[in-house]
Amino acid sequence: MPWKQKPFGWGKALSGESLFPPVQGATVAVLNRVKEIVREDPSIDGITFNVDTLEPPSVGLAIQTMLDNAKSTLSFECVASSVPEPDPRSSTARRPLWKYSGNLPVVAVPEPAKGQMQDCAEIVSKSKDCFESWDFAKERSPLFGVDQVDFFLAVMVFPPANPSEFEATEWVRRIQLTAAQLAVNIEKLNGVTIADSRVADMTNGPLDWTIDSAMVALAQRVTEECELVGEVREIVKRVAARVPADGTWSCGAVADGVLKYLDTVTQLSETSAER
Repeated sequence: MPWKQKPFGWGKALSGESLFPPVQGATVAVLNRVKEIVREDPSIDGITFNVDTLEPPSVGLAIQTMLDNAKSTLSFECVASSVPEPDPRSSTARRPLWKYSGNLPVVAVPEPAKGQMQDCAEIVSKSKDCFESWDFAKERSPLFGVDQVDFFLAVMVFPPANPSEFEATEWVRRIQLTAAQLAVNIEKLNGVTIADSRVADMTNGPLDWTIDSAMVALAQRVTEECELVGEVREIVKRVAARVPADGTWSCGAVADGVLKYLDTVTQLSETSAER
């Protein structure tokens, strides 16, 4: 029997930020530094950041989104001096969102239509957390066929322009989450199994913020199909095992929060069955 999407653990609701935490540390520092450079000297043509180790590809998306919002033509490049272990570039995904050319991440899917971008943008603009965006995605998903899943996943690496009230990091993250939630709900409506899920498959791609969103959306599907909890838990554990100790990889924190969420879902399912 399904329950509301906010599981309670021992009487306390899990917050949206616990399940889908904002990015921290180096990522935000790099973005803020780019903003300062643009503000101080709008005429500058380009900058190169030398970083200790690889960053998630979506860091570049957030920086580009910020530059586009500021109407800046500045070009930027991040040069990593090392690749951590395990190698975050590794991929066994059948259709990953990112591929690498050396240390340079390259989008591996074609740009979606503006319509899918706008669908995601509208949901983000009217939802305050990952639970509300799930509800909106669930409500809207019957409008789309399963052939639309790939287009929504492409929005994750082609985010629409962000409104001024959103910081670039928050906007990109929430667009990615909403796109994953729409894709998961469409798959659910069409009886797509976890084994055949495009969203599940992308978690095997290079480590990135997009995988954060996929894990959260798959976990939210479990609240309505509790028999999937074991499969989704294994997906999340595999992601967690791939997270390097060096660098800023939000996948680790998100995987930890999702596993706790799944534990609570299991507790609720067992309690419901006993009644």
